[in-house]
Amino acid sequence: MSSHAAQAYLRLVKVVLSLENHGPFKDLDQASIKLLEVIALGELEGSPLPVTKAMELKHIASPASIHRKLEALRSRGLIDHVYLEGNRRTKFLKPTELALDHYAQISQEMKLLAG
Repeated sequence: MSSHAAQAYLRLVKVVLSLENHGPFKDLDQASIKLLEVIALGELEGSPLPVTKAMELKHIASPASIHRKLEALRSRGLIDHVYLEGNRRTKFLKPTELALDHYAQISQEMKLLAG
């Protein structure tokens, strides 16, 4: 990685950390942020994450911790639990507009840094 590329990346990290120190992201731990990213990626790829699959993400946290983190994300307005296509047996996790706006803001910052 060139020095310029490293500097650009570290400026982006600084922006992300700054954004995550405000609003609903304030005081979220890194595991909660990682869980939200996995949920958002599922949405981006067109396959929302079922709650049962989220509970299996042992590389992020234990099932009990994931349950608490999901509740924290939901109570902060960053995720919703939804049913899809009339299936009332499986709950899916979706990022809210608030979460998607956060990622859009990071995207804008990336464009500015790449400028």
